[in-house]
Amino acid sequence: MESNNNVIYDTWNRYSDFYTRSTIALPEVNLDQFLPSFLSSGNFYYVVDFCDKKIKYVDPGIADVLGLDPATATVDDILGRIHPEDVNYVAQTESASVRFMLDQMNKESIKSYYKTSYCLRFKLADGSYELFHNESVYLSKDDSGRIAQVLHIHTNVNHITSVNNYIPSLVDTKGTKKVWPVNVNRDSENHALNLQFSKREMEIIKLIALGNKSEEIADTLFISLHTVHSHRKNIIRKSGVKTSSELISLCVREGLI
Repeated sequence: MESNNNVIYDTWNRYSDFYTRSTIALPEVNLDQFLPSFLSSGNFYYVVDFCDKKIKYVDPGIADVLGLDPATATVDDILGRIHPEDVNYVAQTESASVRFMLDQMNKESIKSYYKTSYCLRFKLADGSYELFHNESVYLSKDDSGRIAQVLHIHTNVNHITSVNNYIPSLVDTKGTKKVWPVNVNRDSENHALNLQFSKREMEIIKLIALGNKSEEIADTLFISLHTVHSHRKNIIRKSGVKTSSELISLCVREGLI
C-alpha cells in the first residue's frame, strides 16, 4: 500500500508551485453552490489540505462504504483503498489535470468552480472492489494563488457500470465553459518496462523533474547544451514517450525517481 500511495504523492509533490506550502484556515464553504453540478451528493466525501496532505473533514459515510473510522481516517488510508491496477491511472490523471490548468489558465483563474472528474475502483468494507466516480473541486487558495484545500466526492456507480472508460475530464462547474478531456496515456501503464538509463541520463531526468530547462541542466552538470540535447533525445527514444511530462510520469511509475 505504501508504494502505491507514493506514486500519487510523487505526482502531487512534483507540482509544488501549484499546491500550497503554508497552513491556512479552511474557509466556510456553502456546499449548496457545488452540489448541483455534481453527479450526485456522493456516498462519501472529504476535504484534503495540501499543505500537510491531511484530511480536514471527512463524511461519516466513509465508515459504511470503505470501513474506515471517520475520526481517524487519513489520506493514506483512502489512497490505500484504491485498486492497485488503478493507482497509476489516478496519478497520471492528477498530473494531467494540473498540467492542463497551468497551461491553459493562470493561477488567478483556477478557482473553486473547476472540477476534475474520473472513475476508479475502491476496496469496500467487505473486501470487494466496485467502481466509483470521483469529483474534486478546489475550495481555497493561499495568498500566492496556490491550491490549499480540495473537496473530493466519491459516488458508487457500480450499479450503472463496472467498466471504467478511463476518460477523465475537467469541468467548469459554473456552466460558462465546456468539458475539457484530459489526455492520459494508458498504453503502457500495465506493462513492465525495462528502462535502462545511464548514470548521466538519470542525472538529467532528475533535473528535468525539478523543472530545469536544458540550459540550466548544462550549467549544473558542466556539459554543453548540445550534449544535453543529445542525452534528451536518447532518453525520449529509450522511454518511448513524447513529452517531458510523460517521461517524468513514467519514471515515477517505474520507481526510477
